[in-house]
Amino acid sequence: MKKLIAIALCAVTAAFAAGCSGANTASGKAGSSKTKTVSDVLSEAQTSAPDTTDNGAPIPTQVDPSKLVYPDLDYTAELDLTKMSSTMVYAEVSNMIKTPKDYMDKTVKMDGTFDVFVDPKTETYYYSCIVQDATACCSSGIEFSPKADMKYPDDFPAVGTPITVGGVFETYKEGETTYLRLKDAEVAIGKT
Repeated sequence: MKKLIAIALCAVTAAFAAGCSGANTASGKAGSSKTKTVSDVLSEAQTSAPDTTDNGAPIPTQVDPSKLVYPDLDYTAELDLTKMSSTMVYAEVSNMIKTPKDYMDKTVKMDGTFDVFVDPKTETYYYSCIVQDATACCSSGIEFSPKADMKYPDDFPAVGTPITVGGVFETYKEGETTYLRLKDAEVAIGKT
């Protein structure tokens, strides 16, 4: 009996240790093996960076979520994620990624941090609103295309700056890959 309890405890501990390690790898599957999410694209594009600056100071890798000040955005949405807890927001964004058909053409409003990816081949800029789960161990994001004529970097905040975005949820294809985004998005920029 004690042996069974010990085995069960080991299994539970292993499950907890696995945590979020694979949460974003399959999150982009929307009925096609070629569907990619913002998280997939960003993780593919990341390169190793030094852990310290030239003078040896550590480079911060994550913004302290308690210091983020999300801006107000006067945008009426069918799905307002700004009124949900961080756990619910992360779950809802995960659902958007897994079942995009359920959200098609709905207006969505969300808080998160700004991120940008530049495709070096096409020199196309992709902007995203990144959200984290309650423990800040896992992140996911939704791409957005601004409604206003905005040019990067002049009209955008620094990466990691809190933003609020409101737009219409859609999927689009580039080549044979399907992507998710909020189109015609309105963007408000906050402070760290």
